[in-house]
Amino acid sequence: MLVVLAFAATYIPPLRFADGGRIAAGGYLAALLALLGGGLDSAAALRQIPRLFARASRRPAPPRIARGHLRTPSRRPRPAAPGLLCAPALTAGMAIMISSFDSTMRRWIDLSFMADLYISSDGAQSASTQNRIPPSTWQEIVQHPDAGPANVIQSLPVQVEGKLTLLAAGDMAFVQAHQDMNWVEPVEDGAIFDASRNAGLCLVSEAFTERFEKRRGDSLTLPTPAGAQQLRIAGVFADYGNDRGTVIIDRTHFVRWFDDSMAASVILFVKPGSDPSAVRASLLKAHPGLSIFTNASLRSEILRVFQQTFVITWALEIIGLIVAVAGLGLSLASMLVERRHELSTLRSIGMTHREIARASAIEGAGIALGGVLPGLIVSLGLGWILIRVINKQTFGWTLRFALPWWQMAVFALLILSCAALTGW
Repeated sequence: MLVVLAFAATYIPPLRFADGGRIAAGGYLAALLALLGGGLDSAAALRQIPRLFARASRRPAPPRIARGHLRTPSRRPRPAAPGLLCAPALTAGMAIMISSFDSTMRRWIDLSFMADLYISSDGAQSASTQNRIPPSTWQEIVQHPDAGPANVIQSLPVQVEGKLTLLAAGDMAFVQAHQDMNWVEPVEDGAIFDASRNAGLCLVSEAFTERFEKRRGDSLTLPTPAGAQQLRIAGVFADYGNDRGTVIIDRTHFVRWFDDSMAASVILFVKPGSDPSAVRASLLKAHPGLSIFTNASLRSEILRVFQQTFVITWALEIIGLIVAVAGLGLSLASMLVERRHELSTLRSIGMTHREIARASAIEGAGIALGGVLPGLIVSLGLGWILIRVINKQTFGWTLRFALPWWQMAVFALLILSCAALTGW
């Protein structure tokens, strides 16, 4: 029932605030219900663990003793398995989200960054920066002897329906010819790519549609110094650089509406046979105030920033392992203290410390198995909730689902090994 309720909770819409912020209340509720349901399932699964030791426990005494305790668990092992479930479920679920984000980012980079050089003003650190390239400079860049097709990008933070978003402008014909927009809702005709026909059209990012609750074909009002402009959304694309949303129009209309020719960045292809690194060096020598990345260096920089952002998750996964083992260790210690008279009896009839330790190690591994296996199953659901519900409702980004099988397997083996060692 809890698992069914968790699935139903994923359909609860997010709580929305006036500034466009959102809280995925349904997603968090679904995660909690999934953990509770998985915990109850792990307590039931603990009764099935002794079957795994059936053949191994026919002769030696330690496996038989461990199997007996697992077959009729006391009051302490029953909550130990559900308690142990939380650490692998949350940690593996987080690993699934990060792996999915990494897979999505790499695909987005491959599709979005195809040019040879990416040029901006030195010190421009984000899409909303106010650092600009003057017309005289970007005109020299696009007229460089080795310069090929170029797209001059302009951007400006604007208020749409009382919420801040980013307005970007570029050569839409260049976009059609040289870029893949990673469509979520592709354009239905080519008017958006024709400057003579796209004055009333725009493209928006997926984050924009989630934040403003609009889709392809809907209209929006863009405030400009030349007056309010009514635009129709011609297509929706995936973008992972701005969670406030982005609206893209043709630069021809941007210059007319805002009377602004300052460029935020320049995307540049070099002529066939030219070396992008040599062109970069030439441009930097002529314009030392620019920041110029080659295709390879920009890709590596984006991945470096991404990995640096999520480096804390490695620490969180180690913490999850420590919490799981510490909790199980405390439970095992409590159970052994309760059974101290039984242990004394075993010593009296001839069992050695090593044999008693083996029985305790097998029991610890069995309890861990009852928590880890359901925990990994629950992590699949948590990963799906994090990716498809919480991330989507909070940031407006759709991620590709990717499973880090090796990472989950190593984590499970570590917990089982540490549980056996703790029991020993």
